[in-house]
Amino acid sequence: MIFQKVRLVKNKYSIFNNFNTKYFVSKKNKEIHLIILNWNGFQDTFECLTSVQKMRNENIKITVVDNGSTEDDYNKLFSHFPDINLIRSDKNLGFSGGNNLGIKYALDNNSDFILLLNNDTIVEPDFLEPLLKIFEDEENVGIVSPQINYYNEPKKIWSEGGYISKIRGSGFAYSDKIKCDSKIEYGKKDFVSGCCMLIKKDVFQKIGLFDENYFLYLEDADLCVRTTKSGFNIFISNKSRIYHKVSKSTTNKFSELPLYYVTRNRLFFIKKNYPKFTLLTLSYLFFTMIIKSFFWIINGSKSNVQVVIKSFSDFFKNKMGKTDHNKLIKIK
Repeated sequence: MIFQKVRLVKNKYSIFNNFNTKYFVSKKNKEIHLIILNWNGFQDTFECLTSVQKMRNENIKITVVDNGSTEDDYNKLFSHFPDINLIRSDKNLGFSGGNNLGIKYALDNNSDFILLLNNDTIVEPDFLEPLLKIFEDEENVGIVSPQINYYNEPKKIWSEGGYISKIRGSGFAYSDKIKCDSKIEYGKKDFVSGCCMLIKKDVFQKIGLFDENYFLYLEDADLCVRTTKSGFNIFISNKSRIYHKVSKSTTNKFSELPLYYVTRNRLFFIKKNYPKFTLLTLSYLFFTMIIKSFFWIINGSKSNVQVVIKSFSDFFKNKMGKTDHNKLIKIK
């Protein structure tokens, strides 16, 4: 077993490389690199990796990016999974920045496909094969995603891809159905969730990585828009399935974070990708938040109003990326 430890002081992260097996998906010998992002979520990451290890007849490269977790959380990962690549950032880079570390590593190691997977998911043993089949059957495929069901309600769909709304300023998934149309093996979509994406390396080489201005939320919608604008197609497979525990990394401790980032980033998303719709989206969100504010005040959630005001303010001031989470907590 090869053990390599490299410290990159300039970029402030470490790479521990113990895992050097290749995965062959077809006669073309294409290599897949699985990337899982961890932020103080050892138990979820442990369960996710355990399910990944049960995948049938698969032998893929795995990288876990530890996104500024506590020392204890990181040490647990390292001790329980000594045979995977573990990249550690000394600070939380968000969904976009953390995944970008793993994507860069995968591309530098000549991976043909990058499989992004949330750590709070459980995969079916054979979920990967239907995704790969779409790349073989269709032309100009850039991204493929499985059907994603709720972990606590396994028969209920959380996301089966969706559409981009230029008025509401985001990607929206078709969800909360009990059954999908099983007669349709797969279908083309404008948007799939970053919860699980199988992405051809050509996409990143052509359009770049995740936009780190988002930090958290809507970076997947942004990637989908840039992907389709560059001539690639996006598909969802109804024959592939995983199960999602749904936003545990943010909602458990910091309920203000999703509200702040989603509101601010929807404005940024539309300004960046569909600038002609900026005023329309701004008006829509402004009046929507006014209505919601009345209910928040009545229900004793005045802090939500202040969080929304900050999100609008930061957008206009062009304060993107990570915000000061301590200030959001003090708003309570």
